Amino acid sequence: MTHDRLAFCFGIHNHQPIGNFDHVFVEATERAYRPFLERLQARPEVRLAVHCTGSLLEWLRERSPRTFDLLAALAERRQVELLTGGFYEPILAVLPDHDKFGQIERLTAFLKTHFGVRPRGMWLAERVWEPHLPRVLAEAGVEYVLVDDSHFALAGLDPDTLGGYYLTEDQGVRLRVFPISQRLRYLIPFAEVEASLEYLAARRGRVPAVTMVDDGEKFGVWPATHAHVYEKGWLDRFFDRLLATDWLALTTLSDVVDRVEATDRVYLPTASYREMGEWALPVAAQRRVERAKHDLERLGGGADHADLLRGGFWRNFLGKYPEVADTHWKMLRLSRAVRAALARAPHDTRLADAQVALWRGQANDAYWHGVFGGCYLPHLRRAVKSALLECERRLAESAALPTPAWTREDGNGDGREEVYVRTRELAVTLNPALGGAITELGYLAGDLDVADVLARRPEAYHAKVRAASREDSAPAVRTIHDAPAPKEAGLDSLLAYDDVRRGSLLEGWFDAGTSPLDPVSPWAQAALTLAAEALASTVSTANGGVAVTLTRGAGASVRVEKTVTIRDATVEVRYRLGTPAGMTGVSGRWAVQFNVALTAGDAPGRYLTATGRPSLGSTGRERGAAGVTLVDEWVGVRARLEWAPVAELAWGPVQTVSVSEAGFERIYQGTALLIVWPVELRTGEPRELSASITLERS
Repeated sequence: MTHDRLAFCFGIHNHQPIGNFDHVFVEATERAYRPFLERLQARPEVRLAVHCTGSLLEWLRERSPRTFDLLAALAERRQVELLTGGFYEPILAVLPDHDKFGQIERLTAFLKTHFGVRPRGMWLAERVWEPHLPRVLAEAGVEYVLVDDSHFALAGLDPDTLGGYYLTEDQGVRLRVFPISQRLRYLIPFAEVEASLEYLAARRGRVPAVTMVDDGEKFGVWPATHAHVYEKGWLDRFFDRLLATDWLALTTLSDVVDRVEATDRVYLPTASYREMGEWALPVAAQRRVERAKHDLERLGGGADHADLLRGGFWRNFLGKYPEVADTHWKMLRLSRAVRAALARAPHDTRLADAQVALWRGQANDAYWHGVFGGCYLPHLRRAVKSALLECERRLAESAALPTPAWTREDGNGDGREEVYVRTRELAVTLNPALGGAITELGYLAGDLDVADVLARRPEAYHAKVRAASREDSAPAVRTIHDAPAPKEAGLDSLLAYDDVRRGSLLEGWFDAGTSPLDPVSPWAQAALTLAAEALASTVSTANGGVAVTLTRGAGASVRVEKTVTIRDATVEVRYRLGTPAGMTGVSGRWAVQFNVALTAGDAPGRYLTATGRPSLGSTGRERGAAGVTLVDEWVGVRARLEWAPVAELAWGPVQTVSVSEAGFERIYQGTALLIVWPVELRTGEPRELSASITLERS
């Protein structure tokens, strides 16, 4: 590398989340990862950086050894520089420091063992940067990291003047930071090759190096990109053009660090890439940012000032989606438990397995939502939650956690106390502030949270769903910044939103009419919705179980005592309904809703034991029923519901409309089941009702 040549640090980041479908791994490998590496093998002059997450590398080693060995060969001849990172691609900033170190060291050790290199640089998941990271990363052996140039723009720097790498620090511990060019991210591989060369030429002589590292899935997995990149020759033309340009040097990040001095010092604010910041905002704020961008463009200042329109803070996802916050805080509680247990018994293999399960449960994809985020994708949430339940189970098996046990604490940071119960077979979260709703029902024998049903909430892009054309269009090479298309017609009809958070043991009092209640969304018709009220509670233990008694205060039109008993693999609820003293009788209907998540709605082997064995994604109603079982033969789990006296049962699917790089899509989140009893309350004559859910292997 000489000073009269512009160094171009090009690279790819390859990742598949834990829990993603096997066919997605296969498709990504066949259409993007291996073809890209094969093009590199044919051009030994091309040098670049490659980052693969640990979960993907493990899969490649077992399922695609040809691809794994090809990457090893390229690393051996020093054609590619391998980058480390968190093994399971966590958002490092929100992890306890000991887990940051553990995740990085696990991937670093893997690369050293299998590829014979100890990486110097690191890929930062989703480029989520916080100012405390330099010290932690440097102490983990990281010399340099990559973030977007938009991070620098938020610090007041002009992205068009950035180049090389910069020095930052925390508490005097230094770290090098490379800015990734957003302009090149948008051009590669969507624009013609010459557009990228023109941009690089404009930087020649002004900066020592330009960096562009981005998702490898852009090179074959994104819609229409495989044909564009490989069949139509974009990547071949790109490499040919780069190699034929004498003022350009394709090089690695480590070469730049070794041969070029730092450009300057910099202190970066909390940030991620621009789109992530916008996705983290509340819906109303997202719309304001969109309007501001349009106003800037109308005034002719969009290109000059848009970089200063920052979005939100990544951690805002923990406020935006309470289900995500619950998972995050459970991870933190388990992290403390694992660390304490390993300090007492560092050689216990069960604890080592618990730690790896914890790290899998830190994988970022289920903790946020955007075009690539996964909190709306049940299989990604399930993978994270299952890993955390496995961690909890292994801790209990090693006696690091007592069983049965319960705690009452603010365990999710919302300022209200939850009751956490663990038996030999269940991990349960009960919320007195939500009327005693259960928001976690973890079946430890199956490492499955059957209460994992995401609520339906408004999203900023739902306005585009309503406005989108329902006509099919031919595939085109698109970026995530283009307007998505619906994957099916009629999605706007699914844009309904929940008044209360999804969970089980959601109750309501309804009038005595005969009109059927909607099993998915009954609460607008309720005279009383228990989940909207905070209830007083007491907790006791007896006969190997834990009982939580919740009461609705005096003065209410309907008095409610709700006792939830958790024992072994069963959660039972008993209701005692009455009228206040001095009040005449009242007639109505009492209903309890269970929201149950198994692994699919309409798929073989997933059904209810109601008449005709309907699928979990069906809608139906039965009168005079005393029980029903939800069956998932694929994972071998059954959820058996029973109640007394007999009642009407109604059920229906909970469905959301989400967005991915492929467009707007319908997603089955779970099945809502509503049990409805007609109730006649007379003064001094309380009415008792009961229901239970038992989880078992099938």
